[in-house]
Parts: sequence; structure tokens; C-alpha cells
Amino acid sequence: MSTRQKNKMNFMKTGLFVSILSIIIMVMIISIGKENSLFESKVDLKAKVINVQNLKVGSYVELKGIRVGTVNSIRILSEEEVEITFNVLSSEAKWIKKDSKVAISTAGLVGDKYLEIYGGSKESAQINPQSDVLQSEQFSDIKQIISKGDSIATITERILTKLDVILGQLDDGKKVVETIDSLNKTSKNLNSITGEIKEANLGKTIQKIDRIMSRIENGPGTMNSMIYDDGLHDDLRSLLGGASRNKIIKYFIRESIKGSERKKSQTKN
Repeated sequence: MSTRQKNKMNFMKTGLFVSILSIIIMVMIISIGKENSLFESKVDLKAKVINVQNLKVGSYVELKGIRVGTVNSIRILSEEEVEITFNVLSSEAKWIKKDSKVAISTAGLVGDKYLEIYGGSKESAQINPQSDVLQSEQFSDIKQIISKGDSIATITERILTKLDVILGQLDDGKKVVETIDSLNKTSKNLNSITGEIKEANLGKTIQKIDRIMSRIENGPGTMNSMIYDDGLHDDLRSLLGGASRNKIIKYFIRESIKGSERKKSQTKN
């Protein structure tokens, strides 16, 4: 094979390789384009804000929670105005009204900044990309403040409605007075009943003590004998005193030793 033929074969191989690689790249671009709407028609719009708050070129644009475009450029017009140029999908531009507003929002607590389009009345006409410029509120986070205010107002209204229903059921306050009087009477009755119960229990206790003391004093009984019988006193004294006490102690010691020995023998058996 000649040199010219070899070069021709190499050129053919190179061309085939480049063609295949180009087809693969085109398929990848088309696939990515379907996800990011690269090939859908878009409309360029403008907005003016006081401060972009670290918004960057390439940040996404959101409408009603949907990503519909991208920030193209940011330009300072004056000390109080910054112009943002961005594009949105033509299919979604119909939802943007002349009186719609823009705000610089944050994705999460410390996320990236993005441009959000919100508001717009039904009566207002669709925005004209050639002449209309969207404006921002004085504070970019005023939407969030209003949202929280609406939540608080809703809860307050719900509480006041329930309170109004309760007061209406109380017949202009008459039932409140009647209820308070009823509670006062009930409290007095309870105090009276409690006092009577205490007095009755105290009287019964005193009567029982009197009967016990009378029994001890008049006898018969062990307590009466121990207090009023001198013979029992002498017997106890002789039992616990002198040689008799030693005999008694020795007797109990011997019996205790015998008892322990019997338990040991029973355990062994």
C-alpha cells in the first residue's frame, strides 16, 4: 500500500471518529436542553431594585415557586437604583402582570440568592417586555413579613370569633353573674359542710378518749393495775432486783442456748 493510500485511510478514520463524537455531543446537548429548556423561546425583561443583596448573574428567576428564567446582567443606574436584566420562558410570561413585583429572596436560611416575581392583580394587563419594568418593594423581604402578619391576623381573628360566640351564648353577661353567684354559694356550702365534719370528728374523738381514760381509772385492766396497784409494783421490783434478777437472766440464757442447739440438730437431720 502506497503512502498516499495510507494517508487517505487515516483521514477517513479521523473523519469517522469526529463524526461519531459530534453525534454523541449533540445528543447530550439535546438531553440537557430538555431539562433546562435551552431550546424554548424566552422573553427578556427588566426590573429595578435598590440593592441586589449579592444576587449574581446566572441566578435563577422564580415565579409562583417555579424556575422560569435566569438573570442575564446586573447594572447600577444610580445611587438608588440597580437594573436587573433577566429572561423568562415565553410560555410563562403571560402570568406576569404590569403591577407584579420582584424581590431578592434566599433559598433556605443561608442559600443562594434568586430573583422572585410575585403579585399582580387579575385586572392588570400582561407585562410588555419592550416598555414595562418591574419594580421592587422598599424592602425585599417585605413579602415574608406580610406572610407572617397574615398568619398572626388569621389566628387572632379565629380567637376573637370563638370569644364572640362564647360571649353571645352568655346572654350579654347575665349568665356570667349568675355563674359567679352560684360558685359563691357552692363555696359557702362546702365551707359549712367541712366545718360540721371537723366538729363531728373532733367530738367523736374526745368521747373515745374519755371512755378510754374512764376504763383505765375504774378498771379492771392491765393499765389500771400498773398505775393503781402497789402490789404489782412491788412484784416487778423484786423480779428485776438483786439475786432474783441474776437467776432470771441465767434462766433465759440457758433456754436460749438450748433452743439454738435444738435448731442446729434439726437442720443436720
